[in-house]
Amino acid sequence: MHSANADRPGYRLLRTTAVILATTVSLPSLALAGELRGTVTNPALSRPLSGARVTVDGIAQPVWTDADGRYRLTDIPAGEHELRIELPGYTPFSASIVIPETGDVTRDVEIALAGGSESEIVVLGSRASRLAALERKRSLPVIADVVAADTIGQLPDYNTAQALQRLPGISVQTDQGEPRYVVVRGVDPNLNQVTVDGNLVGIPEAEGRRVALDTIPSDLVAAIEVVKAVTPDYDANAVGGSINIVTPTAFDRTDDFLFASAKISYSDAADKFGYGGSVTYGAKFGADDQFGIVAAGSYFKRFIHSQLAGPRGWTAFGQEMAPTSFVLYDYRIMRERIGGIVNLDWRPDDDTRFYLRTIYNEYTDEEERDQFNWDLARGTQTFPAADQIAWSRGRATREFRQNNQTQKLYNISPGTELTLGNVQLDLNYTYARAQEHTPVRTDIEFRSTDTLSSTLDLTQPSPTFVTYNPAALDPAAYPLRRIRMRSEEIDEDLHAFRADLRYDIPNMEGSFLKFGGKFTDRKKHRDNRQSLETPTTAVTFAQTGAFTADIPFFDGVYDFGPGMNYQGVLDYFASRPGSLALDTAATAINDLRLDYDIHEKIYAGYGMASLQLGELTVIGGVRVEKTDGSYSAFAIRDSDGDGTLEPSDILPVQFSTNYTDVLPSLHLNYRLQQDLLVRAAWTNTIGRPNYDAQVPTFEEEDGSGTAGNPNLQPYRAMGLDLSLEYYPDADTLFSLAGFYKKIENPIFTRTIQNTSFAGVPLLTLSQPQNADSGELLGIEAAMQKRFTFLPRPLDGLGLSANVTYVDSSVDVPGRETEDLPFFRQSKWLFNAALFYEKGPFEARVAVTYRDDYLEGVGASKAGDTYVKGRTVVDARVSYRVTDRIEVFASGADLNNASVIIYQATPSQLVTDEVYSFTADFGVNIRF
Repeated sequence: MHSANADRPGYRLLRTTAVILATTVSLPSLALAGELRGTVTNPALSRPLSGARVTVDGIAQPVWTDADGRYRLTDIPAGEHELRIELPGYTPFSASIVIPETGDVTRDVEIALAGGSESEIVVLGSRASRLAALERKRSLPVIADVVAADTIGQLPDYNTAQALQRLPGISVQTDQGEPRYVVVRGVDPNLNQVTVDGNLVGIPEAEGRRVALDTIPSDLVAAIEVVKAVTPDYDANAVGGSINIVTPTAFDRTDDFLFASAKISYSDAADKFGYGGSVTYGAKFGADDQFGIVAAGSYFKRFIHSQLAGPRGWTAFGQEMAPTSFVLYDYRIMRERIGGIVNLDWRPDDDTRFYLRTIYNEYTDEEERDQFNWDLARGTQTFPAADQIAWSRGRATREFRQNNQTQKLYNISPGTELTLGNVQLDLNYTYARAQEHTPVRTDIEFRSTDTLSSTLDLTQPSPTFVTYNPAALDPAAYPLRRIRMRSEEIDEDLHAFRADLRYDIPNMEGSFLKFGGKFTDRKKHRDNRQSLETPTTAVTFAQTGAFTADIPFFDGVYDFGPGMNYQGVLDYFASRPGSLALDTAATAINDLRLDYDIHEKIYAGYGMASLQLGELTVIGGVRVEKTDGSYSAFAIRDSDGDGTLEPSDILPVQFSTNYTDVLPSLHLNYRLQQDLLVRAAWTNTIGRPNYDAQVPTFEEEDGSGTAGNPNLQPYRAMGLDLSLEYYPDADTLFSLAGFYKKIENPIFTRTIQNTSFAGVPLLTLSQPQNADSGELLGIEAAMQKRFTFLPRPLDGLGLSANVTYVDSSVDVPGRETEDLPFFRQSKWLFNAALFYEKGPFEARVAVTYRDDYLEGVGASKAGDTYVKGRTVVDARVSYRVTDRIEVFASGADLNNASVIIYQATPSQLVTDEVYSFTADFGVNIRF
């Protein structure tokens, strides 16, 4: 392929630079002859095929096509040869080729799915997605799992995180019933590396290093790779794994494409309709189709209503365990997602590529929360009957929170891939910007006196109120305590420069040496502003007139009482100047104590070799990463020891960290036969502490405090993996994998009861600390199969299922003799989807299950908190009106699975948060 652009001065200069670099690495690479190259595609899927085995008679060493379907064989003797291409589930291809004495031969090949024309007709929808995912998984040189888009550019689920939870060893953490954070083999999401097209993304949240994957609309995604054992050319911050979101390019498909979708969404609990849609356009143009563009946009708006009931502070009273407080929350939420990508490519010839990857995501969450809190234990307790406890006095609060928050993520990544003979140079620069801006977070709190008596029934499944003082539901019993107004800006700027040099070893097809370096510069700023106002004279909730009708709650299990008209309360006090006074001391303290600035620099370099020895691939090497971090924040100290914090007790503090990690790894991939693959890996990775965990900040609310810990050490993990993968045909998989991880310095949150921090008395203090070490030993099994052997019409049935079992332990200081599971580590994970595909009709019922896991560690077992196991049922049906138009309906959380947290034992419920199902209806169109 040649273009007039190749004759331009700037282009010639860049190519000359590549020539000079190539000659410094290998002079013999300039004298190659008898070279065969080409691209393998599948017409039914309209895209290149990766992982196809390519051989030429007389050449002992096979090669495999890359992610773009390309292959290259060198040093082929002149004359006539037979070219052969094989891929499980596809009809083998063979043809005669003639290799000249010198020069290159290009031979592009189309191969068809085994089964002929019938297979060509049915490769649409979900089956196309499975084919693409298995093809990508099989061809990757690492242990990984993949989700891929179908023929109309859609992932199998509306939410990026939800799509990933179908994979082996993958579970999710939810937010308001929506899958949000991805958990790989039970490891904390903060220990995953998330990239877009291999490039780092910014982290908008103040607390951790996790990236909320529901922020990125699934409409913009071509595939997602979850790499569970990384090679040295991956970033090392991947104790859980490396999650790479692949966006589409114009060269992903053989034809130009235009996809569009539109849908409406109904939330049962909110009783409201949401709506959204997306458009994706991709085309090649210019001489020889050397230019490519993909432009896509996505918009979605939905409504959520959830309720939470939580008995807290379980304490032993003789032989009876009883809660000492109770919280009731009523949430009403609007969520809006906006996303867009523009990807540009210029490929003037087969050896030269320039690209620009851009992605923008905006996620807005507007939350209203009515809150009814009982502080039950302010008097004496009696036991009027079996399984009942009565309190003579108690206090309650009625609170409203308005929390409006917007996250923005955008990446700009230009780069180039230059090939000259045996040398390939990849250069990339990434600028990533992440923001989380909270213009409004207002808490209005009315609190009663401590004269409210109550009686609780302690029988399962959750405590309920037998009797209570009727004043608890009376707005006149609640004078205003305070109005706290907050706003916050979190901004992160990331610059990353990466260079990779690959040298293909002569006379060893498929073998190469690779070296690279990367510099990452990350700056993060948090500015949290708070003002605290208190009433100058007593004003009750009733006097404001800003209360609503009683809120129906938990189907009548609990009496919530009236809600709050947020704007009505603000208007009441705004119309009465002088009715509120600013607490200047508390405001000065609150305005600083969460602020911080972080500047983190990571210097990385690696060297590795990939040796192709017949059917065995050996990848070994080492990565070195040096972390330089500087942190500034505000430490709180009761400097005069009077038990009262004053503005002078907020002191600026700075500290720095500096550590270097040497991280070797070894990977083995052996093809026992074309459809049977064994993989093994030994890896070493790290996990840097969360931002809020390491900076010396402190926050207190309602007697509960959280504090940072600047003395934290990073996680350091060693992993062993072994897997067996069997691909009897193109869309069938049977796999079995075992894994072991030894994790040093795991970080956990220790909760201490009835303590103080910086002179502030606290009911509880939560602070991150390093444990000694932890271990994970697990096994994964997965299958995917269409039951085509069944008689019609049952031959449209199929099953995709996987199960993961993990035995884990962790040594926590002070509790070394106890058998604690690793933090957030479920023992069992299970996913299954029964599907039916026949003609234009598709249907799927999916079940996901995650077992109990340890969420927080107390001073003893009695203070440990666990998240209870959860089963979620989803379903989807679709009908192809034509090959280009599909209508669909789907339902999420059809079984109304709640999120339950308990203390020490399931009988001691701490949180029961209930949602309801969400239904989507829409149309997908391929033009």
